[in-house]
Amino acid sequence: MRKRILSLLLALTLALSAGVFGVIPALAADSCVSVKADAVTTGEVVAGSLLEIKLTDVFEDTDGHTLTYTLTNAAQFSAQTKVKDGSLYVSEKDPGTYEPKVKATCSDGKELTATFTITVTKAPHGLDAQYNYDETPAKEVTVYVTISNDGVPIRGRDGTVLCHKAITVPYFDLGRYNLSEYYRYHTENGEGKYIDENIVERPTGLHLYLYLLERYFIGLPEEQCCKGAYPRDALASFKLGEDVSYMDETPAYTADSFAALTITGSPTSLYMANFWGHDENLMYYRNHCFPYMSPGWGSTSDYIVLSDGDTWDVAMFTNWSFWSSGGAFTCFDKDAYNARPGMELTVNTQAYGTTFEGSDFYPFSNLDVFLYNDKWEEVNQYKKADDGKSTFSFTAPTEEGTYYLVGMDPNRTIPKDDSGGTNYAKIAPATAILNVAADAELERPFQDAAVNDEKLAAKNTSYEGITTLTGADGQTTYKEVPKYHVTVPEGAETVTVTYNKDVDICHDGATVYAYEVEFAATAVNRAAAQASGAMALREDSLRLAVNRAAAQASGYTLKPITLENSYTRNTDGTQTVVMPVTGYVRNADGSGKAITLSAPADKNSAPVALFTFEYAKADTKPDVTYGDVNGDGIINSTDAAIVYRSVNGRYTLTDSQKLSADVNGDGAVNSTDAALIYRYTNGKMSKFPAES
Repeated sequence: MRKRILSLLLALTLALSAGVFGVIPALAADSCVSVKADAVTTGEVVAGSLLEIKLTDVFEDTDGHTLTYTLTNAAQFSAQTKVKDGSLYVSEKDPGTYEPKVKATCSDGKELTATFTITVTKAPHGLDAQYNYDETPAKEVTVYVTISNDGVPIRGRDGTVLCHKAITVPYFDLGRYNLSEYYRYHTENGEGKYIDENIVERPTGLHLYLYLLERYFIGLPEEQCCKGAYPRDALASFKLGEDVSYMDETPAYTADSFAALTITGSPTSLYMANFWGHDENLMYYRNHCFPYMSPGWGSTSDYIVLSDGDTWDVAMFTNWSFWSSGGAFTCFDKDAYNARPGMELTVNTQAYGTTFEGSDFYPFSNLDVFLYNDKWEEVNQYKKADDGKSTFSFTAPTEEGTYYLVGMDPNRTIPKDDSGGTNYAKIAPATAILNVAADAELERPFQDAAVNDEKLAAKNTSYEGITTLTGADGQTTYKEVPKYHVTVPEGAETVTVTYNKDVDICHDGATVYAYEVEFAATAVNRAAAQASGAMALREDSLRLAVNRAAAQASGYTLKPITLENSYTRNTDGTQTVVMPVTGYVRNADGSGKAITLSAPADKNSAPVALFTFEYAKADTKPDVTYGDVNGDGIINSTDAAIVYRSVNGRYTLTDSQKLSADVNGDGAVNSTDAALIYRYTNGKMSKFPAES
């Protein structure tokens, strides 16, 4: 078996560096062991990179004895600075000058020690995505997990496809697993060494691994997971004794030789000698890139703190040189896409390398891209690796529902090959969700809304579908205008909306042109509104007219207005617009006005987004029972199932149901809400985040 690859120690950046060396005179010796006259015993390396010095280039034995080497002051360095297989390896995370001492001993017992002087320079900081560790407490987080072998996602023991799988992992005491040495403590600004002994009570990558192993490898029921049923020693002795399957149910490998999890290493340098019944030949990335502890120095699962929406990719391989011969972790430019049936989408595929050359994402074309439905049945193949494209377009399915995009290594059927590492599996798959719905929210034209320079919470701005608007001329029709409803603090007079830099807002200097929507007096009366065919009065609000004739019949008009001194182009290219709230707030009697910004289109202006506003009720909570989606007064698995059905396009929630279903209060209803309701019904939480 090939030697272990030092670069697979996940505490390293894996970026090998030849270093810069200096030459010193030969050291005197009164024995057969000496330092060569031209020996290089000084060097320079970037923090986190690995410097190798071959000791046969430094020491010699005039009598031809065999030499063995020992790092005599190893305790002064990281575990990655070591003497192994005739070389001195130096890798340190902190800049500075280091002096490893290497003793050469001949087979006759003579010895000589040489001191090396190594300068470790500061590494580039890297991407923000490589850090961003939230150290605030959290009882649980939901992340999206993909576990693959030789480039293909695998199934759990219960058949669950572990491909972009939403996993809600709770926080629990690692002491239950005899892993208290791996407690996570606070850092300075979310990176670097620990600065106190106060435990961060938030799930880490290690919590995630323990949950995944118990639930999907060992096969414990949900309610028994994270209770300490399989502590450290039990995980190290557990052998599955059966095949692990690929997503298509064909065998991936037999998990009978290796344990569920074997942990070695030290805190912040945790190393998995076995994982998932596989060996150590693996890597894992968070948010599609190599996670850092400090510049140039990788972080391990015990250090990595998780946040909602994170992705977590584990890639296992057969070939031990996957990382050094073009290996990569791939992804799409988005983790989730929204589309309407039959709509054309353009996506990009990209990668972050396993040797970290460049230390950034780069376009990646060498993927076969497939579409699967929510039953993991192949629907279509959108791209072949040999087309040479990292940007490609396809047409979304005509049937509403939840789909998955998966990009895979074209050599996934060649796990290992002896041709120099050119034709074997070495690429971790790209994954993303594709939500197809008739009223799907496409990419928002704006980033956020603020009142008095304070951004409103995400839940304060809700997407309400699409509508059709008629111009003041009674002839012009604007289709598929997205509607947004914004709840503002009582008394707010204006809202500042920040638009994306690519939105071409129609403006002249500081003037922004907009539309004012006026409702007919008859719209105040539900019966009259419905009779007019222009509006349907919901329990809590008005829906805008979508039929021009009916709108005109009801007195509905759309007229252009001008907002003076309301436009600012920001230095980053985004644009802010001050929108008046006064006069546009939905009143208690049902009357109201809305406004939408406009952009040039064929020399005419067209709506970008339609906004309606309402004041938040002072000192009161929303009149909603979170979790009780069907309104039967009981929160149970039926409610969670309804949410899952809506996410998959099999059920349309009413507006009141959407409020009840949004249990995390982020303004959207998705699988995370369903998972939270399940956890509530199982007694694993007593209060929804939206109730806080």
